Amino acid sequence: MPRAKTKQSVSEEGDMGEKTLKLPHIPAYFLMGSLLVVLYFLYVTLAPFLTVIVFAAVLATAFYPAYKQTLRGVKHPVLASLICCALVTLLIIIPLIVVFFMLASEAVNAYAAIQIKINSGFLDPLLNWRSGGYVHDLFQHYLPGLNLSSIDLSGQITTIAESASSFLIQQTQNFISGLFGLSLSFLIMGVTLFYFFKDGPIIAKKVLALSPLPGKYEKRLLVHLHAMTKATLYGTFLTAIVQGVVGGIGFAISGLGEPVLWGTITAFFALLPYIGTGFVWFPAAIFLLVTGHTGAAIFLFLWGMFVVGTIDNFLRPYLIGTSTKSESLLTFLVVLGGIIVWGFPGVVFGPLVLTMLTALVEIYEQEYRPMLKGLNHEL
Repeated sequence: MPRAKTKQSVSEEGDMGEKTLKLPHIPAYFLMGSLLVVLYFLYVTLAPFLTVIVFAAVLATAFYPAYKQTLRGVKHPVLASLICCALVTLLIIIPLIVVFFMLASEAVNAYAAIQIKINSGFLDPLLNWRSGGYVHDLFQHYLPGLNLSSIDLSGQITTIAESASSFLIQQTQNFISGLFGLSLSFLIMGVTLFYFFKDGPIIAKKVLALSPLPGKYEKRLLVHLHAMTKATLYGTFLTAIVQGVVGGIGFAISGLGEPVLWGTITAFFALLPYIGTGFVWFPAAIFLLVTGHTGAAIFLFLWGMFVVGTIDNFLRPYLIGTSTKSESLLTFLVVLGGIIVWGFPGVVFGPLVLTMLTALVEIYEQEYRPMLKGLNHEL
């Protein structure tokens, strides 16, 4: 007759069973493998909207103080989120769309104006690669051994202007033809932004709860990301926009046409450390000088040097404070590399990668400082 199992024997079998499962870690491996597979398919599913989601997160972080102020006034999270989404649309999205269409229109006009000036001979004193041409004589003076006879400068400028104009026209056509996709992207950004405003702290807590890092390191990561968002949106984008607007005003006053086009180009170069806005206004001032507009050239040079070129020195510290510091060389490289790899979104993705790297290196250094010091002493 089989002996009845005692409570102790059942418990021992249960313990042994649990130990048997834990020793080979099969459930843990299965769980982690399943999680990785599901995360991969989630990434593939969200990949078309990843840029939109990242931009929504950046905008939500930047406008979150405004959301908290609105929430104190209306006392309702949903209403406060809707108000802030409308604010972002009015201040950022709609102006970007308007500027994009104006930019495409002015690019066409700029190409036509350049073509007319070249065909009329107005730029011959500047572009002639024969004796008497300004650029030709300048190169011959400083580089007398250089053979310039095979260079067609006017043709090169026409080709560049035509390519730039065609690119902007093509982008406008793509914008219009892809209106459904863009509308879907704006819709996803709006919905994502709404939930980031309303449930941002809850989402952040759930994500951080899955992190194996200690709480002090998680807090450091959040501090770095918040500082990066503030520096990118306020210190980089807003400063570049202001420099572009002020530069466009200078171009308009000096008599150069298409101020929106040149202002936009100025804002783009303002995003690049070291290169800066001088890459735009200085050649424009030289162009005005050699074409006989001496007063306009002097004005544009002084305007670019003392107004456009110095705005970031005062505006950036005012917007983001002096506590946010970055390595200029690394910032330059990640911004330029981000643009090359990801296009315009790389202006955000590049600094984001650099910020995460900086935070993780600081955590590594703090966590393993004693061991690193010991290794250094041994060396």
